[in-house]
Order: sequence, then structure tokens, then C-alpha cells
Amino acid sequence: MKKRGVSAGTILALALTAAVVFTCVFLYVKVRSRSTDVHMSVLRAAEQPKENIAQTPEETPVPQSTVHTVTVTLAPAAAVTPGAATAQPVRTAREKRTFTITAGGMIAFESDVSDSVYDHEAKAFAYAPVLATLRAKVDGDLTLATLPQVISTDQKYGDEQIPEAAADGVRSSGFEYVLLNTSHILDQGAAGAEQTVSSLRQLGMHPLGVEAGDSSQHQVILLNGVRIALLSYTEALTAKGKLSLENQPGVMQLYSQQQAERDIAAVRAQGADAVIVCIHWGKADTTSPTAAMRRTAQSLAEAGADMILGTRPQRVLPMDLITVSADNGIQRQCLVAYSLGTLLTESRDGYDISGMLLNLTVTCDGAETRFDSITYTPTYVWRQSINGKIQYRVVCSADAAPADMDAKQQDVMDRALKRVQTILKDSPAAMRQ
Repeated sequence: MKKRGVSAGTILALALTAAVVFTCVFLYVKVRSRSTDVHMSVLRAAEQPKENIAQTPEETPVPQSTVHTVTVTLAPAAAVTPGAATAQPVRTAREKRTFTITAGGMIAFESDVSDSVYDHEAKAFAYAPVLATLRAKVDGDLTLATLPQVISTDQKYGDEQIPEAAADGVRSSGFEYVLLNTSHILDQGAAGAEQTVSSLRQLGMHPLGVEAGDSSQHQVILLNGVRIALLSYTEALTAKGKLSLENQPGVMQLYSQQQAERDIAAVRAQGADAVIVCIHWGKADTTSPTAAMRRTAQSLAEAGADMILGTRPQRVLPMDLITVSADNGIQRQCLVAYSLGTLLTESRDGYDISGMLLNLTVTCDGAETRFDSITYTPTYVWRQSINGKIQYRVVCSADAAPADMDAKQQDVMDRALKRVQTILKDSPAAMRQ
């Protein structure tokens, strides 16, 4: 009997069976592979340090020199226990990140300054040229200065109140963060503070130092991958301001050592890498750091502040580097600028017109904040009649004099430069202009 060969149908069935088996094996391997990938990614995420500060909405990495505001919750003043020691949280080392700061003093658009920029024909103010010369010098990743006046929507102005157009003068200087924690911020009540905030916000600036509108007294920002806490205080308000604060106590916190210590501990616990305390202290005519200022600076440094930027004294004051020991025994330094002085004023006092920009390069690695560079740019408030009209301009006193500055003003500028150099030459911080 003749054997029958394998039929074509059988061959086709065997081929289909093999294809099905191969497909199942392939899919099984892929599923196992994908499952393993997912598992590993979860492990990697678990290995990262936990973040207590609320993240920015974006899931992509934050580019260099991009600032995001991060929500921060601070302990209420009522929770303070007087005299209680504040333990500093342990800081965990991670990748080093660097950022730069340009900090200026007070920008005071007083009445004589406003007079000089008013166009009677156009019935408008032109503040921008007054500070525009500084724009090239204000180049830090974080730029901040203090506005000691309240912005009004009407055309009225004086030494404590300025028209809305003045906000454009601040913007022209290049400062993005505007500190409002001054003795006059509540002179027009909460409404005046809110209007000031609104005017600055409309031009893209970030006001802080007062709880008004969408501005906060304290903020934490994410900059170049570094979480920076900006804590703002003022020691005293005017009589009008005190009354406003009594009527609306939530508008701001006056400085107290215990509350500041708790605030620093709170932002540290929420993941802040660097803490900058901006404080309006002392008196306008303070000529050197007082014993009270030094005690306050020491307590803030011991509480965990990395930088203390002071304002209110109208002149530049010396700087210090305070060395303190953390709870783990490691020593660190806190930079104290007792007064950044005045960038703009109508005053012709020799020290008032001698200002500076503080320039810092700071590196954070989570466990330490280090000052890689501490320098300053000396400034001068130039006042001169040109074409029959008084003008104010803020210029760098170490640069060549503007072409239309007369010989008398050049001499005054030279003296302003020497004043700042003399004040800062004995500062322990290694600085150069």
C-alpha cells in the first residue's frame, strides 16, 4: 500500500500553530520587559529625596534663569512660644546648583524727583530714564530692590505717595522683585498696599513684603533648580500704618525674633535650600550698625538664615559674614548687609547719594549654601540742570562719567565712589567692585 504524504492542509495548520506560539512568546517577553521598566522607574522615583514644597505645575525640568513661585505655609504668630529654642532641620546633600543675585537699596521717587520728570504739556510723568542707566548692571538671576512709597492711581505725589507711572521707573531699572516691607506701606491702608501691588504686577514685576492682593509677605521661589525662601519684615510702621494694621492685622507681620525663627524653620522643613531675610530696620539716619541690629542678625543667622538684606538707613552700611554652627556641628556662614542704602533720592546728602548694587554668586547643594563671589557696583544719584531742566539719573560711579556731566558733578561722583569704598573696605567679606 502506498504511503500518503503530508497534505497541504496539514502543513498550513502546523505553520499557523507555530506562528501563534511565536507570537505568544514574543508578547510575554514584551510584557515582562515593560513590567520590569515600570518597576525600575518607580524604584528610581522612590530613591529621590521627598519634596515637601509644592511643585510647579509643569512636569518638564525648569530651565535656567526661570523663576516659579512656590506655595509656602508658615506657622501663625499665635503659635509662637517666647524663648523657645528652634531646632534646625537636617539638610541633605544633593546636586550643586548656582544662582546669582543683584540687590539694590531703596528707590525713592520723592517729590523733587517727580517734579523733574513731569511734562506739563503732556500732563504725564516719564520716570523710566531716571534708572534706565542701571539696566545693564542689574543682571542677576534674582534681582530685588525696595520701594519705600505707596503707588496711587491719581496724579498726586509727595515724599510718601507716588503716581502709578512710577512703577514703570522701577521696571526700567531691571528689578523683578520689589520689596514693600517698609514703614510707609500701610500709610494709605490696605487699599493703598493693594494698589501698589496691582501697579507693579501689571508691569510684570513681583511685589512681596505685604499680604495684599496677590502678593505675599513671604515667598519661596524655584530658581535654577534652587528653592529660595524670601522672608520679609519691617520693625516699625508710621502712626498711620499702625492704625491700618490694627484695623486689618492680617496685612503683614511686624518683625519679632521668635516668629522669624519659626518662619525660617518652616521654610527649611518644606525644603528651602537658601533663606534670604529682607528686613527694614533701624532708623533713616543710622550711620553704622547698631548693637540691636547685630543681635538681630546673630539670632537670624543662628536660626538658619543664609543672607540678611537690610534697608531703611539711607546710607550704605558695612557688611558681615557671621559664622554659626549647625546642629550637626558643621559651620556655615550668613552674609549680612546691614543697609543696602539708597539707589534714588532727592536728598543731596553726600552719603544718601552714594549707593550700591550688591552682586552675589551663590551655590547650594542642599546641605550648604556657599558664597562663591561677593562684589558690589557703586552708584551715584546724579542731579544736574540740562537744557534748563533739573534731571535725576542713577549712574555707576566707578564708570566713566556721562558725556554731559559737568566737572562739578564729576567731582561729587568721585567723592560718592570713595565713600562707598571706604565704608565697605573693612567688611570681612572678600569683595571687589
